[in-house]
Amino acid sequence: MSFLRHLVALLLLAAPAAAQTTGFPFINDLTLNGFLSGSTSCNFTNQTGNPLNFQVTAAPNAPVTLIFDTAPCFAGSIPLPPSLCYGFVIQQSLDLSLSSGAFFFTWSGATNAAGVFSVTFPASTTAFTFSVQGLIQDPSCLPFLLTQAYQVQV
Repeated sequence: MSFLRHLVALLLLAAPAAAQTTGFPFINDLTLNGFLSGSTSCNFTNQTGNPLNFQVTAAPNAPVTLIFDTAPCFAGSIPLPPSLCYGFVIQQSLDLSLSSGAFFFTWSGATNAAGVFSVTFPASTTAFTFSVQGLIQDPSCLPFLLTQAYQVQV
């Protein structure tokens, strides 16, 4: 939980960034049911009636936290400093609103030795829309990495 407190403090001090977060396979890529690899943030995907498989590809054994938000996704809503990662500068932003009226929760784990973290939820029997974005703690990428975000209808 202290990492999330540090993230909130960083958000308050963040300098404007030029672009939204883009996922890069095996660096900071989030897919939903195998789709949208390497995309930019806030793509809408309709997964009505489908189980939901969230998969993050990043460095092997990297801690990963998926952040789920009931508010809409907004690309570039909270610009963050870029991450220096494997010699590349990766522009990133928190693309979830985390507004005071919204409900959000997290799901944590780590990538395996092949660099894959995966979690599956059963299909919903109630229709609703939510947003999701991943946070990766890779010691080779400073200060941290965010994946692209999605707005999902189930």
